[in-house]
Amino acid sequence: MRPLHPQLPKGARVYLPDEAARKRHVEARLLDVVTRWGYREIVTSTFEYADVLAMGTDEGVQENMFKLVDRETGRMLALRADITPQIARIVAARLRDEPKPIRLAYVTNVFRYDEPQVSHYREFYQAGVELIGLEKPEAEVEVIAMAIEGLRALGLERFQIDLGHPDFFRGLCEDAGAEPARVRELRAALARKDASTLERIVSDLAPAPHVREALLALPTLFGHEAVLERAGGLARSKRSAKALANLAEVYRLLTIYGLADVVRLDLGEVRGFDYYSGTYFEAYVSGFGASVAAGGRYDHMLARFGYDCAAVGFAFDVARVLAVMEAQAVPVELPVRDLGASVARDIISRGLEESVAYARAQRVRHVLVVGSPRTGPDQLLALDLADGSERVLAVPEVLAGPGRFFTGVGDG
Repeated sequence: MRPLHPQLPKGARVYLPDEAARKRHVEARLLDVVTRWGYREIVTSTFEYADVLAMGTDEGVQENMFKLVDRETGRMLALRADITPQIARIVAARLRDEPKPIRLAYVTNVFRYDEPQVSHYREFYQAGVELIGLEKPEAEVEVIAMAIEGLRALGLERFQIDLGHPDFFRGLCEDAGAEPARVRELRAALARKDASTLERIVSDLAPAPHVREALLALPTLFGHEAVLERAGGLARSKRSAKALANLAEVYRLLTIYGLADVVRLDLGEVRGFDYYSGTYFEAYVSGFGASVAAGGRYDHMLARFGYDCAAVGFAFDVARVLAVMEAQAVPVELPVRDLGASVARDIISRGLEESVAYARAQRVRHVLVVGSPRTGPDQLLALDLADGSERVLAVPEVLAGPGRFFTGVGDG
């Protein structure tokens, strides 16, 4: 009898016990980070009706879905190729009346019939979040800050966030009168950093001189704050100018967060072109040739399911994170938000009563009010929503030892 040589299908992977333990550790650490920012886990079905998933899935991804027939109904089923459309449908159908913003987190697997890439298979695992119902740039800043915190929590150093805005490029393409086929050619040339092909395509388009200059400058619009000033002189269309203003505000807020040193602006990055309606970012670790996390704004997604609502999110590729950790022997430490409390900041401008009502709906125990008329410059008002009590506390004392004032919170 010939010996059997069992073989996995192309693009499949098995995690043996030690690898599975490391995988669970990464997922648990990322989930811990986002839940401490006030995000709550959601679990979606591995498969749904293909035509329903297709409503929120781009055509290219639809073509790579794994499909099968439901024996009971005869309808086509599909394994989820992207969790964001599932969450968009769930929010539109079942959570639209929830107070905004809605903060959801997930750790799950998705399936795509793609050619396997760097540490990326046909079944791969993601850990991520969706922030629903907030149009302001603070939403992008919150998810980018969480992504950075996740990188640090995993011990991944020497990383950077590449941040761009597809509408800057879209505006230039409109000014150039580029047809969809030409836009695809421009995107391909930019993705390859192919300056000669880019110049040839732009010459064929023969746009106005200022549009030509802007298109040819795209590969060089990469770096820090100076990129915004240079791009500002090139963005003459309303769409490009609006995108640049939005990107500048996000970068300003990231600077306030103290995170601008790990952010690189890249207006020539158009890989999120089809999916994202606003800012788009990718996280890279030095020495690894692919992004380990990506995200951005996709305001159009929920509208596909009949609910026009803003949304921002990101996802970590767990296998790529594991590959980086193994290759660089990165220690898994550096805990953040390690005081044992789940914390979310209400970043919508609204009255105190509305903020407290939102906190009650989220089952929050303590509300801390900074800038109340009843407190001084170095004080805050602490509301206990369980017993209705109120206290005026000194901010330095709370920061030095929160456990003295709030049950279940450690000091650090």
